[in-house]
Amino acid sequence: MNNDLTKAKEILAQGHAAAICKGDSVYTSDANGIKPLNWWLRDGYTFEGYSAADKVVGRAAAFLYVLLKVKEIYAELLSESAVEVLEHYNIPYSFGKMVPNILNRTGDDLCPMEKIALQHQEPEPAYEALKIKIAELMAGKTK
Repeated sequence: MNNDLTKAKEILAQGHAAAICKGDSVYTSDANGIKPLNWWLRDGYTFEGYSAADKVVGRAAAFLYVLLKVKEIYAELLSESAVEVLEHYNIPYSFGKMVPNILNRTGDDLCPMEKIALQHQEPEPAYEALKIKIAELMAGKTK
């Protein structure tokens, strides 16, 4: 494990939801789900050469990390469909626990972002569909 990934994991352990590190450059977020990844993409960030640590990485987050161009990822909770994405794009990963799917907050169905991501094989169309779903959720149109 390189120093950047070690640092990202340490920052994650301090209670942040996500940390992205490269040398002295560190980005963190306390927002849940894919929110921070969406914000960073929306604002034009790329993290080529950075290492990321995240509490939960499902297929949706994996697609967004591909678009953010991180070089490696650690997830406390990683889904099997995220592994497919990360392996396809040659992004090394490690994890605390592997699960078949990421569930919604009540645990009675798939996460709505995962439902969208599972319909896609490439990151760009997945991200476009995820942005639509996020807008709907923000507007209170769907649960």
